[in-house]
Amino acid sequence: MSLINPLASSLLTPPLALTQAANKINNKVIVGIFNQVFAQAIRNDDLSFLQDQWILIKVTDIGLSFNLGFDGKRLIQTHQDNHFGLTISADSCHFLDLVSKQKDPDTLFFQRKIKMQGSTELGLYVKNFLDAFEVESHWLSLKTDQILQSTYPMLKKLLCKSQ
Repeated sequence: MSLINPLASSLLTPPLALTQAANKINNKVIVGIFNQVFAQAIRNDDLSFLQDQWILIKVTDIGLSFNLGFDGKRLIQTHQDNHFGLTISADSCHFLDLVSKQKDPDTLFFQRKIKMQGSTELGLYVKNFLDAFEVESHWLSLKTDQILQSTYPMLKKLLCKSQ
């Protein structure tokens, strides 16, 4: 027997419009942070492979998804359901392993912990860019990496309870 009756449950479920607005705000914030983290790579034109391309990233266990593209000057988001050239999906635990460089991206991919659908060529460009990205290239990426490395054990316990 459920402790929450159906009426209370429906009141606790956010309206679709509110959920969509939150996703758009999250997307804008995430893309803004990525513009800061990858500022030097943008100046160096290292992200030109994203020109006229759209990537969708899904963090499956928490229902977060965001998209990004590149307009030649900065990373941007789309407000439409564009055709995404590449979709990357994983749970938060495996994304944590990826961005903290605790596990090899190829291993995560071949174990199907991180899934890529769409353009193999675009997927390889993204992978090679991330492999070559130097966190020291910008103060924010360096500080973010330092925080990530120091909090990794705690984040791993929080995000990877079932693994």
